Amino acid sequence: MGYKSAELNNAEANERKNLLKIRCADLMQVTAFDAGKMTVNVKPLVKREIGDTVVSPPPILGVKVANIPLEVEVEGKKGTVTVKINPGDIGVVVYLDLDSDNSIKTGAESTPNSSRVHSGDDAIFVGVVQKG
Repeated sequence: MGYKSAELNNAEANERKNLLKIRCADLMQVTAFDAGKMTVNVKPLVKREIGDTVVSPPPILGVKVANIPLEVEVEGKKGTVTVKINPGDIGVVVYLDLDSDNSIKTGAESTPNSSRVHSGDDAIFVGVVQKG
């Protein structure tokens, strides 16, 4: 392996530190599912490093569930597959880049309500990857 200068090592360490601040997606465990509101409460499964300490991130409550309606036909009868999420299921949450409240409320293109970026307030539960 080649030699890296102290300057390059420092730049790489700073880049990693900045990237750790960006939240794109997390592996979560469902603690509650509200089928009527299509929301979940979740707790992160992967701890975060803050300085020299490893901590458990806080839970995120009322996360919107991505709903992809699936219509099926069996023996001439049509039906819709519904989402079934249970406490203990493990899934993925993505964090939208910007405050999405106005767009979700109106269903139209809109200006963000705030300067939030990659916030738990703009999280979307995109699906179960392992049943609990």
